[in-house]
Amino acid sequence: MEIFQWKTFFIFCCFSIAFFIYICFYFTTSIKHGILEPSFANIVKQVLNTKDLKNYRIFNRENNQKTEKSLYLNRTILILLYTSFFGDKWPIDSSSKCNFETSNFQMTYNKDLYHRSDVVMFHSRNMPSIQELESLSNIRSKEQLWIYFTMESIYNSPGVDNIDKYFNATASYGTDTDIPLPYRYHGKLLKTDERIDKDYFSNKSKMVAWMVSNCNGDARNKLASKLISFGVDIEVLGSCSVNFPKQFSSKCSGKPCLDDFKFYFSAENSLCDGYITEKYWYNGLDNNLIPIVLGGSNYSDPRLAVPGSFIDAMSFDSPKALADYILDVSSNSTKYNSYFRWKKNWQLDSSSSFCMLCDKIRNGLNLRKNPLIKTMHIEKCIRPQEKFNIWINNN
Repeated sequence: MEIFQWKTFFIFCCFSIAFFIYICFYFTTSIKHGILEPSFANIVKQVLNTKDLKNYRIFNRENNQKTEKSLYLNRTILILLYTSFFGDKWPIDSSSKCNFETSNFQMTYNKDLYHRSDVVMFHSRNMPSIQELESLSNIRSKEQLWIYFTMESIYNSPGVDNIDKYFNATASYGTDTDIPLPYRYHGKLLKTDERIDKDYFSNKSKMVAWMVSNCNGDARNKLASKLISFGVDIEVLGSCSVNFPKQFSSKCSGKPCLDDFKFYFSAENSLCDGYITEKYWYNGLDNNLIPIVLGGSNYSDPRLAVPGSFIDAMSFDSPKALADYILDVSSNSTKYNSYFRWKKNWQLDSSSSFCMLCDKIRNGLNLRKNPLIKTMHIEKCIRPQEKFNIWINNN
């Protein structure tokens, strides 16, 4: 009888072990192929701690540590654009071609899909009321990621102190953001392109072009007036042109013609760290003009601008020194062409905001505490403005 009991116990143990191994194999295989629901997958991960689950990372709002979903379980990742972008569609094109698979990423404006959305994005200038944000937060799943998006300067954005607690990440320009979405991407070439050897100086008879319709940029208005007083010829186009002595209206195929100009006055309306707009990227570089930049950024940081492609106004001792240098470069073909050597080593990248957004989501984000307060801190504008106020009065 005793031998029979031991045999029975042994068979029971063997059966139990075999059953446990089968259950483990079933769970891990099911999770890997997306059969189990994410919430259940998270529980199983904690119990089994299997390597197959290492790429499924659930964001924990309690400890706010790494990371949001590294979502490669062959399921759709739904991104809800909850607000409009100044009443229009967002400048994030989901049809962009990326160098990785994005077919499982979908974007929608349908608020009825809020509960199903993995990511919810809000535009700074179209932010819902605190009451609406609170209501949404109360019915929000723990895994849902909220992203604050802005392309505006901090001066031109609403305060964030009272909404910071709702958001997990920021998507914006500059280096102090979770998802970098600059006005233009750029990258270094793997190999120097020696074929690029062109004279950009010839056939340019005019000096500085400036297209401006926002007349409230006090700093850039002061600098433009100073440069003009020191002999730099600036021709202005737009509604603010009446405030300056010289206007231009030449057009090429109905558009403002910049072909005759050597420089572009790429001065930002707000001097804020990281805020570098189309004035530098498109108006200047795309038209093969040397941008004369004025902003609150560290333009020497290759993450923010292309090295050797611009003249940084505040890197000179005074506005007079800047003016003298502009006049010198404008009459020297060798110096002028040196500002286009960057084309041999750098390229204006075709990467899109959609690709960057998807790439960050799929690889996981290093989430920070108080992301909005850190990214949108007003000191990032106050310090550059104070520096400018001293510099503009130097002789």
